Amino acid sequence: MNQSSPFAVRTVFILVIGGALLLLASILMSGFGDELSRAVGDAPAADRKDGSGYHALRRLVDAVQPPERNDKDTLDNPAIVILTPTETTRPEDVKAIVARRISLANEAMQDGQDDAKSDRYPTLIILPKWQTEAIPLGGGKVRRTGVVNLNRVEKLVPADVEWHHEDRENVGVSADYPEIRPFAVPDRPLYAVKGDTVEPLIVARDGAAVLGQIGSSDTFVLVDPDLANNRAMADERNAKAALAMLRAIDPEHDGRAVFDRSLHYTRGDRNLVKLLFLPPFLGVTLALIAAAILAGIAAAGRFGPPVADPRGVALGKRALIDNIVALTRLARRTARSGERYADTMLEVTSRRLLAGEVPSPERLDRIHPGYSDIDRRLRNADTESEALAAAKDLHAWKKETGA
Repeated sequence: MNQSSPFAVRTVFILVIGGALLLLASILMSGFGDELSRAVGDAPAADRKDGSGYHALRRLVDAVQPPERNDKDTLDNPAIVILTPTETTRPEDVKAIVARRISLANEAMQDGQDDAKSDRYPTLIILPKWQTEAIPLGGGKVRRTGVVNLNRVEKLVPADVEWHHEDRENVGVSADYPEIRPFAVPDRPLYAVKGDTVEPLIVARDGAAVLGQIGSSDTFVLVDPDLANNRAMADERNAKAALAMLRAIDPEHDGRAVFDRSLHYTRGDRNLVKLLFLPPFLGVTLALIAAAILAGIAAAGRFGPPVADPRGVALGKRALIDNIVALTRLARRTARSGERYADTMLEVTSRRLLAGEVPSPERLDRIHPGYSDIDRRLRNADTESEALAAAKDLHAWKKETGA
């Protein structure tokens, strides 16, 4: 019967190494998946060319009203910074950018820049409206799958607001901002928000803002992106209205704007996997992995066949005698074994040396002296050591007589 392994050693080695690598990759993906999706996943809305993206608006702004400064850090540019968060964007990231822009404006005012050309650092937040997913094998194309969760999107507005759905016939430009041109609004209800700290620029009849300013800051929110996305920019009226909207937001810089992409590449949340695979604990993790690999090599490279477990009861006469002795000792009967051993050896020795005579220690003394003394010591032994010493002398007597 062939009991060899059905797998070759190389096959087992490849399976073990491949399984370990896949397990490690799975652990890393569970910890760093959110960061990888931000880095190589869905493109920022400013770069997407589908109907829900803003590629056309970005191209239009860059061509007509390029920013005066091209800062390495977009958030420090005094031009309008346009934020295009998604449904999964963390509200604290949006609020951090808004707070930074307000801080820069306050610093500029404290530096004495109180002229008409002072840097106001305005921010325009275009809220998401549509959920999209990539088309398999579509070459980067995406399709709409529904509307976003308004409860999540509401948290992206840096103010307390309530949502409104407005008919396009009820939406118009605020009288306080005549420089804003009307948009060719889509044939569907528009999203709007209403709040105590929201001043509408594009307003509905009930006072809700489609485009609103947050308090006294230079932070603006375009609630419905269908006025500025790629589908809307296909209409020339909307393209002109979008440029007029930017000029109304920041007339000092003629509506110059840059698109922010940092929201799409922010760091993910902290978790245990990141803690293990980032400094300062990375060294400990690598040491543990190395120790596991060395332990696996040591286990795989043993010397010789595996050692079988010993039998509970060994085979052979010696093992049988050892077991009898162990049981006798366990019962504390070894001191009494001398008399029975003396009887047994007297009968065996007499059968061999006395030729049918009655067994007697004195008769064995005639053949070779000393037997009766040994027999008496065996019968009178009180300890195991005394019985063992007498038994050894009896064995020597038998060798001398040839019994």
